[in-house]
Amino acid sequence: MSKGCSRIREALLPSRIKRFMSFAKFTALMLSIASVGIAQAEDLSPVEKRALAGREAVGSVSGMAGDARVWTLADSVRRALDTAPELRAAEAEIAARTAELAQAEAWPNPSVDLDANNRLGQEDGRGGTSLTRIGLSQPLPLRRIAHQRAAAEANLESARANSRYRQLLLEREVARVFHALQLAAAKRQLAEERLRLVAESPDASRKSDRLVRYLTPLERQRLSILNEEAGQAVAAAEREQQKALIDFRALLALPNGTRAEPEGLTLPSEPANLVTLTRELESHPALLASRKEAEAAQAGIAVAESQRYADPTLSLYRERDYLAGARRDVTGVGISVQIPLWNTGNGSVAKAGAEAARMQAQLMLVQRDAGSRLEQAHAQLRGLLEQTGRLRTNLLEPARAMYTLTRRSFAAGELNVLSLVDANNTYFDALARYLELQQECALAAADLRIASGVSLLDLSKEPTR
Repeated sequence: MSKGCSRIREALLPSRIKRFMSFAKFTALMLSIASVGIAQAEDLSPVEKRALAGREAVGSVSGMAGDARVWTLADSVRRALDTAPELRAAEAEIAARTAELAQAEAWPNPSVDLDANNRLGQEDGRGGTSLTRIGLSQPLPLRRIAHQRAAAEANLESARANSRYRQLLLEREVARVFHALQLAAAKRQLAEERLRLVAESPDASRKSDRLVRYLTPLERQRLSILNEEAGQAVAAAEREQQKALIDFRALLALPNGTRAEPEGLTLPSEPANLVTLTRELESHPALLASRKEAEAAQAGIAVAESQRYADPTLSLYRERDYLAGARRDVTGVGISVQIPLWNTGNGSVAKAGAEAARMQAQLMLVQRDAGSRLEQAHAQLRGLLEQTGRLRTNLLEPARAMYTLTRRSFAAGELNVLSLVDANNTYFDALARYLELQQECALAAADLRIASGVSLLDLSKEPTR
């Protein structure tokens, strides 16, 4: 018999027979659910399987071309370290401190004194002008070289530690824009999947064993509104992703128009014990930089004391003079020492002492804040990981199950459209909150790295959940 005749015969059947046939199909479906489980009873579409099969991390950028590079956080950090002007400034500071150290170790240059006059010509009656004196003078930095070297070495170590700390700050900024791009990409794909699920009409033609739900005009209107809300969410997610992509390209100095696809959001691993992190805090670059600055300032006091008086000057000279009726050469050695009559240099010493006190107080402040920041970052990460676990267990999984069952019950005519809308909003809101918590955990992990002074590139690959 042709399909047209079957449709005519079905249309002529009484409504009671149709309801009985629908009830028989529904009974068969329930038996199928009992035998193979809820997740396998219904023939879900591929989109539904992707949305409801436990995808906690929705991280890939939807709509991107296949040739778009997939960026990891480590790749992003390496790119930023190669292009960021902040590190170029730190490298220039190190170069300046290295040159300062070389200059601090250098002795002052000697000076040569030449004197030509006509004194000898007048004395012996020969006339003319001749060279009468050649002198060589060398200042002797007997005390200040060692102190200058100590101060310059401390300043150089401080500059190197500051460079490492600037790298940590740059890594934190890269993590901020990278995880923002991850979240924006995940929310965009989530919005698109929500739109696809809403757009699928519950009474559309499916396989022959699927139930067909008749929708009233009011229900169709409500589903249309839900579909438009999902479409608006997609548009907003696309704008947020574009904004995050612009920030990402700017920080990494990528050309305009570069398509970048971040890896999916994942939860960081559990942090190390706080006691262990606290023991390693002494090697934090910020603490090292502040400690070296205090050492340089303390050495500056000795430098100021050694510079209160000018260096003594040793002179070696050779003169030609008119002695005993003839021109004769005279050789001599001399030394000159400054007399501190008007300027004793006490002001420079007092200034250096005040600067050393200021740097010591700054060191104490950095030490105090470093411990509190580490404890706060550790507690923040652990609290967020615990909250994310609770949300996944107590909210996301039940919301997913409720949404799955509500769609089935709605298709079977057991629930109204308001129940479907409520289950839809509850599930997708929970999934969106889960994505946000994943981002917050990733940012908290970045805060803990900078608080403990550990670079992402120095860490071995850790398993993610």
